[in-house]
Amino acid sequence: MSITRLTAGSRVTRQAIAKHLRVMDKAGLVRSSRHGRESIWQLDAKRLEDARRYLDLISAQWDNALGRLREFVEDQVVDK
Repeated sequence: MSITRLTAGSRVTRQAIAKHLRVMDKAGLVRSSRHGRESIWQLDAKRLEDARRYLDLISAQWDNALGRLREFVEDQVVDK
C-alpha cells in the first residue's frame, strides 16, 4: 500500500507512518518499490513471523523468571 492508503481514515500523520515504515524497513519487516511518484510498501510476512516467534520466546523466558521470583518471594514470606 501507499502511505496515502495506509493513513486513510486514521489520525496518524503521513510523516509518522513514513517514519515507522523506514524503521520497519531497516529491520527487514517491510520493503518498498517505486510506482511512479509513490512508494508502495509491502509487508514481509515471513520476517514478521520470525520476529513474533522470537518475541514469544523472550516473553516465555520473562514469564519463567517472574514465576521463579514469585516462588522465591512467597517462600520467604512463609518462612518468616
